[in-house]
Amino acid sequence: MLNYFSHKIIFLVFYFSLFQHTAAQETRFFNKFDSSHRQNTVKIIFDEIENGLSNGRPSSISDYLSAQTYLSLTNGVNGYYSSNQAYYILEDFFKLYRVIVFNLQNIRADVISPYATGTYSFNYRGKKGTARVFISLTKSGNNWKISQLTIN
Repeated sequence: MLNYFSHKIIFLVFYFSLFQHTAAQETRFFNKFDSSHRQNTVKIIFDEIENGLSNGRPSSISDYLSAQTYLSLTNGVNGYYSSNQAYYILEDFFKLYRVIVFNLQNIRADVISPYATGTYSFNYRGKKGTARVFISLTKSGNNWKISQLTIN
């Protein structure tokens, strides 16, 4: 009788360890899949932001402005702004600092708060200038939003 119960216990231990191992593999697979999907989504968003800013049109990135976007711009603007305020501030900024070339060179999509850095070449009152750009994103619900935009 002891033999029967010991075989049952060994079987149950084997079964649960096999199930646990399979579940762990499945979890790792889905985490990798989710991470890859997340990184691709973030890269697409940064491409859209880059295209919008390279055309000097804040309307093309307005969907990505968060309720509290931190702006730091060459013209002295510095602080947290609502998405509506940030839109108009960027609109005024691009009227004065007309885009010549805007490029994001470094995109980090594999971190908790994805970010990108780049260069902004502009024409300000007939003079050419260059500024460094930093953009970070944060997750808001199911959407990615710009948490910080620095052009200095």
